Amino acid sequence: MLDNLRRLNHVLPLIVLFSGLSLTWISSGINIALSTVFLITTLFLLYLELVTQLSFRAPMKRKPPLNDSNWTKVKHHVDGKIMVSHYFIKNTSAPTVFICHGWTSGSQRMLGRAELFIQQGYNVIMIDLPGHGESQSITKWTAEQSSTMVIDTLNQLYDMQPNLFNSRMLIFGHSMGGFISLRLSKRRKELKMHSILSGWITESPMTGYTEIFEETCNLLRIPSILRPIVLKKSIRQFNALNSATPDLMSLADVDCPEWGTFEEPTLLIQADPDERLGTSHYLRLQEVMQADSPSLLTSVLLDDLAHSGAAVHKGRDEVIRQWIQNEF
Repeated sequence: MLDNLRRLNHVLPLIVLFSGLSLTWISSGINIALSTVFLITTLFLLYLELVTQLSFRAPMKRKPPLNDSNWTKVKHHVDGKIMVSHYFIKNTSAPTVFICHGWTSGSQRMLGRAELFIQQGYNVIMIDLPGHGESQSITKWTAEQSSTMVIDTLNQLYDMQPNLFNSRMLIFGHSMGGFISLRLSKRRKELKMHSILSGWITESPMTGYTEIFEETCNLLRIPSILRPIVLKKSIRQFNALNSATPDLMSLADVDCPEWGTFEEPTLLIQADPDERLGTSHYLRLQEVMQADSPSLLTSVLLDDLAHSGAAVHKGRDEVIRQWIQNEF
């Protein structure tokens, strides 16, 4: 019952508010001190519910959708929502790359990266994440639920357009797209095309939620003493929203390598400096892969690459082009 309520927006805060105010009003005719305690407790519990809900907010604004006659657009029904994919078939025997955009971005913003792969002879798939582009929003946004919906969308494409999956497959993730790429690697057996996964490209990736949780707490001005409570509530919220996947037990479960890591040749391209995520995400993936599989990782720092707004970047394109030629 409680998990069902956690999946909905505003319900738990409203229950806390009305229950608390009712108790406050009833007790006011009995004992003013008790009434005051009920009021303060209500406000405190309401605050906790509200800041927890805000941690699962979807993007407020969307980038313009991709409308290009060169791309085939497909609307998929996924878990009661519409997910939109775009694909370009260069050659039915060519390899394919799936490009996953970042937070508040969309497939339209990935066209420059896609063009590089088309020039290299690749088929390309792009998917608007929930709440981005033309894909419908979900009630409370999590990277896990978005990963689940991306997996379902890719599997639907596999069934309806098998010519996209006749050769090897790369996955390219930018920022939040890199975080989802890590999860796709972890959950690869759920992908119908997992046997052709051949490599990963990740650009200025998010590799853990620990820093994002701290950033959110700072943004919402949550006092340090309350952050462990908010974290516990957030974990319960996350588990309620993703009941089909294993429960989280701690923040470490949403950091690489527990969240996921790469098991095939990987190109890590990093904006230096990264004005959005800093260095911690880059260093985490670097450390994990250097410890477990150093031969699989190629890392490149680009001092003229910005985290955001780099829809076209010649230096990044050349790095990718050379890596593809060397690896494949």
